[in-house]
Amino acid sequence: GRPHKAAESYDAFLQTKKDPSTEMVFVVDKDDGTWDSYVDAHVPMVTYDHEGGGMGPPMNAAALDSIDKHSVIGFIGDDHRFRTEAWDEIFGEELASCGMVYGNDLIRHDIPTAVFIRSSIIRALGWFCLPGAKHLYLDNTWATLGHQARTIRYRPDVIIEHVHPTVGTGVMDEGYARVNHPSMYRHDGAVFNEWVSSGRASADIEKVRKVMARGKDEG
Repeated sequence: GRPHKAAESYDAFLQTKKDPSTEMVFVVDKDDGTWDSYVDAHVPMVTYDHEGGGMGPPMNAAALDSIDKHSVIGFIGDDHRFRTEAWDEIFGEELASCGMVYGNDLIRHDIPTAVFIRSSIIRALGWFCLPGAKHLYLDNTWATLGHQARTIRYRPDVIIEHVHPTVGTGVMDEGYARVNHPSMYRHDGAVFNEWVSSGRASADIEKVRKVMARGKDEG
């Protein structure tokens, strides 16, 4: 629902990426307003027939549609801004020997609010965002998988700024209010906790370990 911010994010992407094969598309669903508003913002996009106040389902659909085309799939929000030149080449070098990488969003350093993952890992899991979660705890999931499988790296020198109202760099709007409502924390927190307590997290961590043990990306 913020095509103007998508345009700002895309501009920062174009100014900083170096590899010609690095592509960026915005995943738009029924909650994001009209198609024309994104066309007018001149951003590349794909649309999915999802609604419900969260980015998890459409992001999963987009990632699974892309794993045969790209060896790495990443996520940023429309409120992330690439600041470091050649970040894609830096991350590409890291992913030659690890499965996941993230940069410095200037807010959280312990979890990846923007993440880049080998497609072979996504294929093995069958998902990119934790199934059932709408918006929150996705970064906690990526952190859990990466750290427990010992295959995630943090690059503090690669800035992907998270321009967010909670730290005064973004403006609060209806979208932020909806996804940061206590009910969303309760819902997505319960999904994440059940993933851990049920043993599915352990099984997924083992899948990631097996992919990395094969020694190369199949994507």
